Amino acid sequence: MNKIFKIILILGAFGILSASAVYLYVFHKPHRNITKETPAYVIEAPEFYSEFSNDETAAYEKYGNQVIQVSGEVVNISLSENSASVVLLDEMEGIACAFDSLGMAKQLNHLMAINVGDEVSLKGQCDGYDMIMGVVLTRCILLEDNIIIAAE
Repeated sequence: MNKIFKIILILGAFGILSASAVYLYVFHKPHRNITKETPAYVIEAPEFYSEFSNDETAAYEKYGNQVIQVSGEVVNISLSENSASVVLLDEMEGIACAFDSLGMAKQLNHLMAINVGDEVSLKGQCDGYDMIMGVVLTRCILLEDNIIIAAE
């Protein structure tokens, strides 16, 4: 009986340690810092959108969850109290670039200066293709001459 109790106690302790390690790994890993990451791809908006519209699966395998630098013409810009989005190429079939609240706060003056028709370069994480929004980039950072504007 004593031997069985020790085995159960050891297995229980191992289970608790394993569960704790999984919890710490999943819920406490550092956030991805798009600002400091080098883009996996530098591409123009028409080419980027074309790849998704021609073969969404292949394009997602190539670009999905990657940091992408994309350049194109602004067709819509939306600023709210704690978020911003810029749409490139075409309002109905374009590239939706969403800024998180921290990125927006650091670049607010530059975002407010953008007008429809301006050419911009952005860097963000590719989240794939959405039937309504088009290609979606999140956690975007505004670039000027391939240099981050007011990121620190």
